[in-house]
Amino acid sequence: MTDKQIRELIETLSDVFEDYMEESVHPISVASVMLAVAVKQLKRRLDEDEFDAIMLELSSNKMAEWENLRSEEDIDEYIMDSSKKRTIH
Repeated sequence: MTDKQIRELIETLSDVFEDYMEESVHPISVASVMLAVAVKQLKRRLDEDEFDAIMLELSSNKMAEWENLRSEEDIDEYIMDSSKKRTIH
């Protein structure tokens, strides 16, 4: 994915999230559905070793990195830094 595509996808998912928040849907419900869909798509499209590797990477360190992304500038900076050292995509 290009940086532009990543930003667009982040914006799209953020908009979907916000739309459901406006409908008073609990944020955990929205996030868990998004996560379930992402995991299911990964499971269907990756071989077992790739799937296991990405799930391990996500569960071990990526969540901690994402917790500090509070603004659009933080997200842009993270994308730029990450694009230099991506390992699985």
